[in-house]
Amino acid sequence: MAKIVTVSGMFGKVNGQVHTYFADSPVVIDISGLYWGSPVTSPFTIVRVEVIYNNNVVGDFRADTGGQTSTSFDISSALRAIWSDYNFDGNGNEVKTAQSAITANAGQSKTRNMRSYILHIYTEYLSSDDGGVYTTTQCAVQIDGVTYTDIPGGRCLMGGLTEWERSTIDNKADADASHWEKSNPRNGDASIKPTASPERVGINSITSWVDVQSNGTQSVFYPASAGGGAGTADADTAHAPLVLRDSQPYVDFLFINRRGAVETCSGMTKEAMSINVQTQQYSRSERPAFQPTRSLMAIGSDGRREWQMSSGYVTREWAEWWTMEFLSGKRKQWWMLWQGPGLSSPRYVPVIVKPAKNDITVYDKSKQEMPHVDFTVTLALEG
Repeated sequence: MAKIVTVSGMFGKVNGQVHTYFADSPVVIDISGLYWGSPVTSPFTIVRVEVIYNNNVVGDFRADTGGQTSTSFDISSALRAIWSDYNFDGNGNEVKTAQSAITANAGQSKTRNMRSYILHIYTEYLSSDDGGVYTTTQCAVQIDGVTYTDIPGGRCLMGGLTEWERSTIDNKADADASHWEKSNPRNGDASIKPTASPERVGINSITSWVDVQSNGTQSVFYPASAGGGAGTADADTAHAPLVLRDSQPYVDFLFINRRGAVETCSGMTKEAMSINVQTQQYSRSERPAFQPTRSLMAIGSDGRREWQMSSGYVTREWAEWWTMEFLSGKRKQWWMLWQGPGLSSPRYVPVIVKPAKNDITVYDKSKQEMPHVDFTVTLALEG
């Protein structure tokens, strides 16, 4: 049976490096050159693909070819498993890096290295001679005319491209590795921020840009002092967004975008805060009679506070970004810069962000006004 097969659909090199893929995007490998005898004598012809990371099998895919000489697999579920252990709240994470940038004089960076994986391909068949099920030894594989035993696979990053982004690129190979092409040079290709207009932030807010480099994703955070003043770009003009710093303070947020990068944004507070306090009855026993009596006690509802906030008046492109990216973040992790009781200096605390309304009007051409996106923020803390 098959000893050498040809694999395509996901391999290629840019600057000598194997293509890298976003783990949440479809990653399809096409296997051809299978041989089951002529004519096919086995009713049981299986191809098995193992995805291996750190010497552990994170994906095991099987398909009955029906005697055909080619088949395809989508291994993206295995690539997502490679990143399942990543914790943004761990030591040395981007949140702490952004925290250190608040008082720093220059941008702070944190690189999240790409994770490499390899593939093993086997074939299984039912022998028509003795009825036994046999698994071949690991198949050798040809990729772009080069024969491999341990298929180099690729290197993957967290996150992914949407179907719309993939459909606007000419071919699948470019879609899989589009971030190498620097298609968004103002913000870096792991960022989703608009580049058509400046980003409006508070006068003391930090800003960020994120970029895919040869060894991983780099999130760079810049405090206000790193820029050249209102209406200018931050320190690195090659990638940093154009920033317009407002004269009034904003509230700073960090969140995880759909490509797994940590980005910043600044929202306007509408000076509204509500604390849910409830009054409840409870029973207690009086000694020595041990007769229960009824008492009243006012308690806070888990100590949660809620703020009403807004993006402020923004362009249509930014309104779409606030709605589709910030409010609808795939990973649902946000942090807010907060000076709370007992804190000697501001720090980022986890929060829950929700739209102020179920239906959000991003823009309305019948009205001559700029759009704004309203939302509520609740501390994701107990106590």
